[in-house]
Amino acid sequence: MKRDFPALGSEKFDLIVIGGGIIGCGIARDAAMRGITTLLLEKEDFSYGTTSRSSRLIHGGLRYLRQLEFRLVRQDMREREVLLRIAPHLVHPLPFIIPVARSVDRVALPIGMLFYDLISLDKSMPWHLRLSRRETLELEPGLDIKGLTGSYLYYDCQVPFAERLCLETALSAAENGAQVLNHARVTGILGQGETVYGVEIQDTLTGEKYQAKGKLVVNAAGPWVDTITALLGTGSEPLIRRTKGIHLLVPRLSRHAVVCFAQSDGRLFFVIPWQGYSLIGTTDTDYFGDCDAVYAEAADVTYLVSETQRTFPSLKKEDIWYTTAGIRALAGDHSRKASDITRAHKIVDHEQKHGISGFISVLGGKITGYRAIAEEVVDLVCRKLKVKTACRTAETPLPGAPKVTEEKIKQTAQESNLPGETVSHLAALYGSRFLQIVSLATSSEQARQRICPHCSDILAQVEYSVKQEAALTLGDFLLRRSDIGLAPCQGLDAVETVAREMARLLGWSWEEEKKQIEDYRRQIALNLLFKAG
Repeated sequence: MKRDFPALGSEKFDLIVIGGGIIGCGIARDAAMRGITTLLLEKEDFSYGTTSRSSRLIHGGLRYLRQLEFRLVRQDMREREVLLRIAPHLVHPLPFIIPVARSVDRVALPIGMLFYDLISLDKSMPWHLRLSRRETLELEPGLDIKGLTGSYLYYDCQVPFAERLCLETALSAAENGAQVLNHARVTGILGQGETVYGVEIQDTLTGEKYQAKGKLVVNAAGPWVDTITALLGTGSEPLIRRTKGIHLLVPRLSRHAVVCFAQSDGRLFFVIPWQGYSLIGTTDTDYFGDCDAVYAEAADVTYLVSETQRTFPSLKKEDIWYTTAGIRALAGDHSRKASDITRAHKIVDHEQKHGISGFISVLGGKITGYRAIAEEVVDLVCRKLKVKTACRTAETPLPGAPKVTEEKIKQTAQESNLPGETVSHLAALYGSRFLQIVSLATSSEQARQRICPHCSDILAQVEYSVKQEAALTLGDFLLRRSDIGLAPCQGLDAVETVAREMARLLGWSWEEEKKQIEDYRRQIALNLLFKAG
């Protein structure tokens, strides 16, 4: 993952992808694997936007059955199985409980659960089960729902660290020949007449600007899609509708993921076991503000807390460690309420829509279906470039696959003299590549040091992330290369230790080190703004 902006001007790419979220990275990976010379540009960091603010689920989506989106559910069920094959170290089966208490549930849920199984007959996970009230409370003693008669138990999947799924997709793109750049903002579209032939890029770490030429440009910028299309200067109508979704991190409430239905508006949301805590979410409201400064407002938090209390009365607002907020870029109209808009993606060929050749936009889509969406986009790219190479991303494992066995973890702990807890954590985070961090850790006593007392991460991870994974800011490492910043302390207990190590590795001045700490604290502060409401 070389960072060589000046060299961009000497090459003409077949494809330039704007946006380093999961879909943009998926497009870059697929294209590179088909032999297409590819440049991926991300204005902040890989998974910085919507990808890192999700519910961390790989699922078909029960509620989409209710909206009769069978094609979307079927696609995502198929892709769920693909991800279990190509990323078993990152994507894991997760049991869900749907309590039955409302009269409508007793009629609709049996039908819905049967359809959910039938639409994924090729799945590797068990079929659903109907549980009695007693069996439900044995599994989830914290449930306290008026009129509870039982529940349904079914399986979907979780990607506990969606950030690394995105990062490994970017790494795979780079390993297959793509040039992959984070902190690279697209500030202009280069065109001649009605033909796009490249982009203007700003290195946001230095402020310097460069140009890159390409035969095709794909706009996969998520919530920033319209910001990029505005650079075309066509004055076209917005392509996406932005909605905000928030999550709460609280002490663990359940053993399983629990499906809840909001009494106030009938929306479905989840209480999900995650990293030893519970992640509660999400909301769905229109958003018109700054995409880089989105946060959970007091009303958002009150809604989730009050609705969750109908299932888990023990929850208190004071239990919330922090919130996250993200933006969906939906390819839907503005005539329906936000939660009813399709989550299906849409590909816009601007040659067909606006008469501008060489420019394609990707709208909407879910994390679960990112690989299939990328395949569809690259199929279109191949037709335009007259490339006849089949997609291989469904069969080719991501870099950290396969999943590390318990025997390998124990053996490595013994041989490296590292704590078993540390080795297990590294294996969960990096998959088979954990041995590279272990090798660094055994090279010096300093590299073995824990970053902070309450996490298993060690300093060797910082060096690995900087040298191998393009971590260039504190947020890059704390929030998207490790999960330290996702713990209840949000990485604030480790920020100075990590800053010193990154300063050493990247040659930061004392002033830059201090600025990095201040920037990180300012970013994290957004997660607590709801308390000011």
